[in-house]
Amino acid sequence: MKYLAIAILSYLLGSLPFGYYIGKYIYKKDIRSMGSGNIGTTNALRNFGKKAGLLTFVLDVFKGGLAAFLGNLIAGNDGMSLAMFFVVIGHMYSFLLNFKAGKGIATVFGALIYINPIFALGMFGVFFIIVLLSRMVSLGSICVCLVAIISSLIMYRFNSFSLSLSIIAIIIITKHRDNIKRLIKGEENKLF
Repeated sequence: MKYLAIAILSYLLGSLPFGYYIGKYIYKKDIRSMGSGNIGTTNALRNFGKKAGLLTFVLDVFKGGLAAFLGNLIAGNDGMSLAMFFVVIGHMYSFLLNFKAGKGIATVFGALIYINPIFALGMFGVFFIIVLLSRMVSLGSICVCLVAIISSLIMYRFNSFSLSLSIIAIIIITKHRDNIKRLIKGEENKLF
């Protein structure tokens, strides 16, 4: 029963679409009708500016970390891994937005910061370097997902953490399928 509680609580927490709320209540615009249509940090940054992008990022990271904290509180390590999975699923498939929302990078990063800060910083380093060199957030997101799968399986074998993170990473990559098509064609938007 406690694992069901973690799954439901984490999903509900993840479903809070902060990027959407920032656009709607601060800028009086629906971010889903702008740019990529995504509710995450990159689209908020491009359409509303640095403050909106930063606020979206911080809030999405926070809900990931909070879910992992609550999962740990309720059921320890397995609870954290389960919470990480469902908070990201909630972010990507929010019932508040007809099950269409963000891509999950900031939210999984928030969960990782709580679960394993060193691992999280390593993944952030990979992401940052790729984005800096390519100027494409999507490429950084896809690459860091691949690195996360390989690294977690090497470091932790097949435990609840590595399996949860690997499944999340695969789902995030599939959420980037339009970006992958544009990357192949050389048409992907650059951040700067």
